[in-house]
Amino acid sequence: MWKFRLSVLLALVGAVFATGASAQPGTHSELTAIAGQGAGRVELAPTAHDVVAPDTFDVQGTVNVHDAAAGTTFTVLRRVDFNPDGACTGGTWMMLPPPNAPSFTTSNGGAGALHFEISRGAPLVDGVSFDVQWRLEGSDGSVVQSDCFTVTVK
Repeated sequence: MWKFRLSVLLALVGAVFATGASAQPGTHSELTAIAGQGAGRVELAPTAHDVVAPDTFDVQGTVNVHDAAAGTTFTVLRRVDFNPDGACTGGTWMMLPPPNAPSFTTSNGGAGALHFEISRGAPLVDGVSFDVQWRLEGSDGSVVQSDCFTVTVK
């Protein structure tokens, strides 16, 4: 009987670990070159940490790029659309707010990354959704950009 229980336990443990880890749907997007060279990914992790006030928005994020030219400085930009329909129509590209670094420089291998945190108050309160799109503009003229995706405030 103990062999049966052990085999069932091992099967359950195996099933748990076989599923792997992945970001929540809607919290990441690939970055694709629309000018020059480079590719990458942006990942966002909205948190329940209320930095500004109760029930407000806080997100940890990372942008990374690869296959870019060595020594290229990329400025990180985003545009927000408060009509969460999956189509980013806002025209204003904004830099990351202080105290975040606004840019990063690629290594000799053409890769680089930047971690950031953004905290905002109203109208970004718990339950509100909005669309966002990310763009990295390189000092060599390269531009890599994400798709538009919807984020919900926790």
